[in-house]
Parts: sequence; C-alpha cells; structure tokens
Amino acid sequence: MVGRFFRKFYLHIVIWTVLLFLPFITYLYQPDKIADFKPYAALSHLANIIFLASSFYLHCYVVAPTYFFGRRKIFVLLIGLGFITYVALNYAVVYFNPDGELAHLTKENILFVRLVIGPGIIYSLCMITSSMIFLYDEQARQKELNKQIAIEKTTAELTILKLQISPHFLFNTLNNIRWLIRKRSPDSEGTIVKLSEILRYILYEVEGPKVELFKEVDHMRNFIALQTLRLPVEGSVNLNMESTVKNRMIPPLLFIHFVENAFKYGVDSQHAPDIQFQFREVPSGIVFISRNKILQHIQPRPNEGIGLTNVRRRLQLLYPNRHDLSINRTEEGYFEVSLKLMTDED
Repeated sequence: MVGRFFRKFYLHIVIWTVLLFLPFITYLYQPDKIADFKPYAALSHLANIIFLASSFYLHCYVVAPTYFFGRRKIFVLLIGLGFITYVALNYAVVYFNPDGELAHLTKENILFVRLVIGPGIIYSLCMITSSMIFLYDEQARQKELNKQIAIEKTTAELTILKLQISPHFLFNTLNNIRWLIRKRSPDSEGTIVKLSEILRYILYEVEGPKVELFKEVDHMRNFIALQTLRLPVEGSVNLNMESTVKNRMIPPLLFIHFVENAFKYGVDSQHAPDIQFQFREVPSGIVFISRNKILQHIQPRPNEGIGLTNVRRRLQLLYPNRHDLSINRTEEGYFEVSLKLMTDED
C-alpha cells in the first residue's frame, strides 16, 4: 500500500515536471534560439502550470469527493468558476505582456481562441483527468469498503449467533418451555414457535445485506417474549414501531445488542422492570430508542465492550457520516440509547 502510494506520488511529479519543461524542449535541438528566450513567457507558463496543478488536486481531493455524488449543481458551478478564473488568468497574462500580445491577437482576430477556446480545451482535459482519477480511487475505496463490510457482517452474525444460540440461552429457554408444558400452559406451543422463529431468522433470513425493518422487529419481539418468560417480577416491557417505517431497509441484527443489554441491566429479582423500545420516523431516516431502568449493577468484565464495539464498527462501515449513536445514563437511573440512521440515502 505504501509502495503504491509513493509510485503514484513520483508519477505525478514526473508528469507535472514534463508539462513544465515541455515548451523549452526545442532549445535542446535548436540552441541558437536560447537568445530569443523571454522571461515573461516562462513566468506566464509557470503561472499556468501552478494554476492547473492546484485546480487538478483541489478538484480530485476536495471538490469531487464533496459534491460529485450528492450536490451536482454546486459541483458544476465550481468547475465553471474555475474555468472563468483560468480565462481571467490568461487574459491577465496577455494584457500585461510587455511584447504587446493583446494588440497582436486583436489585430489577427484570434483573441477569443487564445483566451477561451485554448484554455477551455486545456482546462477540460485537466478536469476530466482529475475526475477519472477520483472515480478510479473511489471505486477502489468502495471495493475495499465492501470487503470490510462483508467481513464485519460475518463477524457480527457469528457474534450474535454465539450470544443468542449459546448453551446458556437455550438452557434457560428450554427450561421455561418445560415448565410451561408441566403446567399444561397454552403458551407452551407458542413459546416453541418463537424459539424456532428466532433460530430460523438468524440462520436463513439475514443472508442479504439488508432486511425490511418489520422483519427485524418481529425477531426482536420473539426474543423479548422469550426473555420475559423468566422475569421474576412482572413489569413493563414494550416495543413500539411507527407504521411509516416498517418497510425501511436496514442491516440485520443491528439493534439486538441493545435489547440484550436492556434485559441484562434492567431486570432483577426484587423490582419491576421498566424496559421500552421504540422505532420512530425522523427526517431522512429512522431513530431507534432503548430505555431501561438500571436494576443490575454488574461489574464490567474484560470482554464486556466487544458487542458495542462491533456495533459501532458496523455503523461506521454501513452508515459513514449518516448515523448518530447516543448512549447516556440519566439522573433518574435509566439507561438510554438513541440510534439515528439516515436510511433515505441508501
């Protein structure tokens, strides 16, 4: 990677150096013309090269990355302003030329060619080349990003799989089901169905990069239903979703970590739990809110933050500059999570 960067750097140096000395190559074959060397012409050529190089890299690394994909009107406007500036620079070069170039070009009726057509061709080639380099780099970056997303998705799925289909989870759920069957509870069959739906969703429904939000919410409801089976004290556990967001496409298994944490810290054997989950519509996207009363004060373990770290990493890859994750503990003793996703730009 570093070697490729330096090769690219040296190539740019060579190209601009060649362009800088190109008008003077003739002196190598016709040294007698050195006597006709004009310092003003050399300085004006240097000014042109500096302007073109500055425009090239400003366009490639600032203007195009900022405006090419989302704000095309500003992108075109900035290119137009650059062209006008380049024309103005060429006019200034001609106007201040001590050899009277302006009068000569006016007399020959080629002033428009010298000030507009010629600079237009050169500036256009400069911008086209800069745009091609930007698009090539962007394509390479997207490929690398997609690889990282695939790796992170696989890692996240395996992590969630371990968390949800761990022996501890299955043991508790199956014990609850056995207890319901012994009581001949009518809920026993429904509980088995919920467990099978959780396993089916994790194993088969999350193969694609995104799922509809209502499927993810159904999965969360099943998980919550199994968790509430073992609540020692009845309380308030709710999950609400506005109908306007149910068909939004989101990455699978993105919110379940916060649901698990809500039950981990929001349930004890003496107090009624207060756990609330909500999906709401906001401008250009959705927001997920998790809120639970902190009842368990568990000491952090060495791997305690791995789940949250994985979530943050997935968000950086899947929604770069298009998400806002806020995690707070309120003075009233609640743990609140707010995750906003700008889904409308997907």
